[in-house]
Amino acid sequence: MKEITIEDKAEKKGTEKIIKELHQIALDFKELETEKEILEITLKAAENLLNFNLCNILFVKEEKFVSAASSSEFEEEKRSISDTSIAAKTYNEKRSFIIDDLQNHPEALSVKSIYKSALSIPIGRYGVFQAAAPDKNFFTENDLELAEILISHFTAALDRVYAQDKITEQKKYLSTVLKAIPEIIILLDKEGNYLNILTSDSDDLVDAKDKLIGKNVKNILPKNIADKYLKYCKMVYQEEKQKSFDYRLNIKGQEKYFDVIFSPVTSKEKKDKIIVSTIRNITELKINENQLKKQKIYFEQLFNNSTEAIVLLDNDFRVLKINKKFELLFGFKESELLNKNLDDFLLPDDFIKKGREYTKKVKNDEKVEAESIRKTKSGGKINVYLQGFPIKLVDGQIGIYALYKDITERKKKEKQIQYLSFHDEMTGLYNRRYFENELNRLNSSRKYPITIVIGDLDELKMVNDTYGHKKGDEYIINAADILKSTARAEDVVSRIGGDEFAVILPTTNQKEAESFCLRIQKNIEKLVMYNKLCK
Repeated sequence: MKEITIEDKAEKKGTEKIIKELHQIALDFKELETEKEILEITLKAAENLLNFNLCNILFVKEEKFVSAASSSEFEEEKRSISDTSIAAKTYNEKRSFIIDDLQNHPEALSVKSIYKSALSIPIGRYGVFQAAAPDKNFFTENDLELAEILISHFTAALDRVYAQDKITEQKKYLSTVLKAIPEIIILLDKEGNYLNILTSDSDDLVDAKDKLIGKNVKNILPKNIADKYLKYCKMVYQEEKQKSFDYRLNIKGQEKYFDVIFSPVTSKEKKDKIIVSTIRNITELKINENQLKKQKIYFEQLFNNSTEAIVLLDNDFRVLKINKKFELLFGFKESELLNKNLDDFLLPDDFIKKGREYTKKVKNDEKVEAESIRKTKSGGKINVYLQGFPIKLVDGQIGIYALYKDITERKKKEKQIQYLSFHDEMTGLYNRRYFENELNRLNSSRKYPITIVIGDLDELKMVNDTYGHKKGDEYIINAADILKSTARAEDVVSRIGGDEFAVILPTTNQKEAESFCLRIQKNIEKLVMYNKLCK
């Protein structure tokens, strides 16, 4: 058994004392908040407690060793962690070294001549601690163990401070982000007490932030809103599911609308649970929504009460909506046409081609206006004035708006007016205007020879005076009927005066004209004979 000397006992007591002091340093580290403070105490302990006069703490920055703290006489160097050096070997292999003869060590050839021995200890992922001495074989295993204890406390302190710095940085970042968003973030407990408030717009708070924190919602908000807050806080706390509602609040004399979402947040250990309420100002949205509702009501009333038939279509001409007038005009119910192609129901066979052309135009973002014929559910045909408008938004056409106006009566009147402008109202024969127009037209035609037969009624005045104008009108009408029945389809029979008639006979020579006159005479004789027999 080895005999324990007085020197051994003294060394042992000295080591125990140093270990106690290192333990105290570890406790002191817990009170420190910065890297600089930790570096200063570590360097001071290495110099004064461990008697290392030449110390250097190297941190790794961008793949290089950079001196973070060192004794005043220690030479500072910048070396890459991939270079051949004692520091690089210590850092890369993550183990400590004692070098008894630096000047003859292959990885320490470039050190200053005053350095004869050294120890090197890794500082976790941060770097390397080194101490040097002017004598060979200066450092013992005991020195290395004590230094490793110091560096372990140093590393733990760095871990704590860096972690705290990271947390602080994240909190600042989160706080900045939360303050930048337009919503109000309010932290509540399940009883509805304000724990914290984050917002970039204090105008949406009912009171100053510092006056709200610590208060209960029932003492801040109107009762109907506060009751909802309390109800939803408890529900979210128990069910751990999001809940939301919107409400109206008068803030400083101004009506505002808000939407609030309640979300449960539980700590990792599931010990603490809070309610995060995200409140969004939706006043502008509500105003726009109310305006849209009014516009929709106006539109619905105009749409349904319009005197014109209206249909809304998608871009494929499928029916989305029809109004009452449309149902009355065409006889279809909305349910019969919904999502179906309108052309399949309204276009008569002889208008299909033209109708498809109108459809194509309005599909291609063109406005269409035209008069046309459309058919009803019963198969009848009506004249319509139609308009087709593309419905457009910023990003393009979204549908078609079509209007139909019944112009059947107008068309009948126009046809009647047109008829009367060229016909004699009493007899139905062409009038003098048409007769003269036809003469001009035939004058430049190739329908030669042309014969014109002109005649009048004898004793019409005597008939009017003796039997009245009604009898005289019958006299004229009978003459007109005889001329019409005698003439060919291409002949132009006209009444050109009170008792005067004219007939244009295209491609007719004199002999054929004489034959025509003889037929007129025979038809007159037949009428006279018939009248005598009827008496």
